Amino acid sequence: MFARVNRDRAERGHPALTYDPRLADVARYHAHDMATNRFFAHDSPTSGSLDDRLARARVLVAVGRENLAEADTVNNAEDGLLKSPGHFANLMATDITHIGVGIVPGGLLSPANQLFVQVFARPVEAQSPSEARKTVLEAITKARAARGLAKPVIDSQLNDIAESEVLGLDDEVSQASLGDIGKRALAKSKGGPPGRAILCTGQRIVAASEYTPPNAAMSMPVLRIGLAAAAAKDERGHPAVKILLLIAS
Repeated sequence: MFARVNRDRAERGHPALTYDPRLADVARYHAHDMATNRFFAHDSPTSGSLDDRLARARVLVAVGRENLAEADTVNNAEDGLLKSPGHFANLMATDITHIGVGIVPGGLLSPANQLFVQVFARPVEAQSPSEARKTVLEAITKARAARGLAKPVIDSQLNDIAESEVLGLDDEVSQASLGDIGKRALAKSKGGPPGRAILCTGQRIVAASEYTPPNAAMSMPVLRIGLAAAAAKDERGHPAVKILLLIAS
């Protein structure tokens, strides 16, 4: 099944996926669950959603997708998935890098069939807040270098302010949470030139490797910043990281 998926992707110009035994364990568990408890669905009455199963397996992903099939052979299962727009989109997705496959005997429509589960994902590495901050700083530096801009300069005052403010952000890093941080930062900072302003931006991401530098960090020849990171949770209570970036202009 893994080989067939990569052949199908190659025929359409998409890169091959890497096989991940952790994703295979998650896929196999769900296939066995469906066979044992006689249901065919992405959400299980015992294990919940794919996100829940990945979290329980401690597999941190930026993207997770799942295909289900029942058929008598691998090729018939894959042929059927390719004919379904939603399943085809998962098979040909460009935001995934890894796959795991679970197959168990005994279908719901016929005991001669097999149940197939394909789990697609883009796994990411969990990091401590200090590690995440370093990764984000590297991302900003790399993005600026690609535009011929100098690496950012860490402003000690702004950095202290960012570290003191990031813990007060809600886990969503909402605009309401960001609020007047920029104004407070300007009031706390000293020695700035007349007309100085401080732009405040924030993001919640599953891992620092998913951070996208804001446009404001790409537009200044000289970039003075304060940067902080803290642990957060997403809507399902899964680990995430919140990033606070203060930019002096």
